[in-house]
Amino acid sequence: MVALVALAAAVTLTTIAAAGPAAAKQRVAINMKIYPQKTFVLTPLQAGAIKRDSGTISSNGDVPGREVMRDGQKVTIYNGAVTTLTGKRGTLTIRDRNEWVDVSNENTRYGYPPGVGIGTWKVVRGTGQYAGVVGKGRNGHAGLGSRWYARYEGVLTFP
Repeated sequence: MVALVALAAAVTLTTIAAAGPAAAKQRVAINMKIYPQKTFVLTPLQAGAIKRDSGTISSNGDVPGREVMRDGQKVTIYNGAVTTLTGKRGTLTIRDRNEWVDVSNENTRYGYPPGVGIGTWKVVRGTGQYAGVVGKGRNGHAGLGSRWYARYEGVLTFP
């Protein structure tokens, strides 16, 4: 009986040691003024290692869109845009997939009708306070071709 209790205790301790420390997760929001300002503010939505940050946005430029029809409405899908947020606390690079719909048939001065989009994002890499961070979330956009704003919300995980 003593041997069985000792064996159970050893297995429990080994399992706990193998698991290591749990990864820390933190919910964040990133508000962007994509055009014309090209600025962002990252705000933690709960306590954790990531602190509030702000800075500039750079992107890989125009990613070709693919049009599909859903219930008679044209939806333009943009997949693969890579955006780097360069803040005071480091850089965070993310990849997007967004779906846009038009909200008017009048073109802006850039040839696009105003639109709204929703999508997903994931972390590609980071430096500074974002080094080693992985994460993903969802986003909403308003603009495209005029003033363009976006809000990203999600969870960042630290190793």
